[in-house]
Amino acid sequence: MLGQTGHAALRLVSLFLLLWQQVMSIEVPQDPKIQQDLKQPPTIIKQSVKDYIVDPRDNIAIECEAKGNPVPTFEWRRNGKFFNIGKDPRVTMRKRSGTLEISFRSGGRPEDYEGEYQCIASNDFGKALSNKILLRVSKAPLWPKEVLEPVTVTEGSSLVLPCNPPPGLPPPSTFWMDSSMTPIPQDKRVSMGLNGDLYFSNVLVRDAQTDYSCNARFLFTHTIQQKNPFTLKVHTKEPYNDTSHNTTDGGRKAVESTPSFLSPSGSESSNMVLRDEQLLLECIAAGLPTPTIKWFKKGGELSERKVRFENYNKTLKILSVSEEDAGEYVCMANNHLGSIRHSIFVQVKAAPYWLDKPTNLVLEPDKSGRLVCRANGNPKPNIQWLVNGEPIETAPLNPNRQVLGDTILFSSVQIGSSAVYQCNASNQ
Repeated sequence: MLGQTGHAALRLVSLFLLLWQQVMSIEVPQDPKIQQDLKQPPTIIKQSVKDYIVDPRDNIAIECEAKGNPVPTFEWRRNGKFFNIGKDPRVTMRKRSGTLEISFRSGGRPEDYEGEYQCIASNDFGKALSNKILLRVSKAPLWPKEVLEPVTVTEGSSLVLPCNPPPGLPPPSTFWMDSSMTPIPQDKRVSMGLNGDLYFSNVLVRDAQTDYSCNARFLFTHTIQQKNPFTLKVHTKEPYNDTSHNTTDGGRKAVESTPSFLSPSGSESSNMVLRDEQLLLECIAAGLPTPTIKWFKKGGELSERKVRFENYNKTLKILSVSEEDAGEYVCMANNHLGSIRHSIFVQVKAAPYWLDKPTNLVLEPDKSGRLVCRANGNPKPNIQWLVNGEPIETAPLNPNRQVLGDTILFSSVQIGSSAVYQCNASNQ
């Protein structure tokens, strides 16, 4: 009898190391016809996300729920060591559950509990391990104090006003406003980049003002912090009698210029994105008249079904990337004086994903069966098996068990062979 259970998770260990874990069990009942009395090793059925960011103003709950027969008992590891809950008056475990609750009603700092947590559910038939849960406290650091000198530019020149928000956890969203809390108007000529900076393809006299201020919104703490404002001064030039561009500001003329890229720099760059995640490509150009941005993909088409253009065509967005989206993307900026191109080489990596998702296995005594953990990814994943939380290579030998890469074969199983098996598929 086969039944799907367990919990699949994806864990980002470092920039290019990815881990997918599936927990399954093998059960050998004395009487398979009496399902209500079936003894089962533990299976984790609920747990907190792997990258767990909490609000510093709230109590903390780290979830861990498991099923099994007998009912599992729970313990925790913190930073790889046994976490003695009984010695910390702020920490309790919910009844009939492994969920930890950390209370700060009587004081204490949430930051003291940051770290890596792992739940272990046990009964007489085996152990099941949760994913490793990295607990971090949301942070909204203050903007560094700084004195901003007035920015002076010549009419028609390009300009970038840097934002550089404080590195919060998670990172804040940014937006630009003036002192009256009115959003800075944005259009084809003036817009905010993905990094929060404010880009001017060319500056007009009407852009001069004393209160360009970048704001950072921190989601978890529901706070907004404001950077000291920039003062922008615009120098005008004497009128020209040639074909210079008319800025429409009082009949003044500014020297026209061919396009050049403000972001990204150079003629080419690269971008790595994970399968199923969002791809954002950006091209922002200087020039007078304001350049128009167009996008192409070499050797392929930009599907209207998948690709969106935002920020006045300066941003290309694909919500859910697949392997076919890899390749060379070209953005072209042009005005009537000329055009330039920038190539962005997109590489799509894939964290391990299931080809054959493991399922629980129930066998009668003296019967045979198999557990399969078949995954794909880019690069191709490596498979590692654990039994009752320990690497299968160091587990007690079992003559009825044979490991063949992504498959474990069981033959003539006996009562007492019940165990929890975990499959780790990782790539790098």
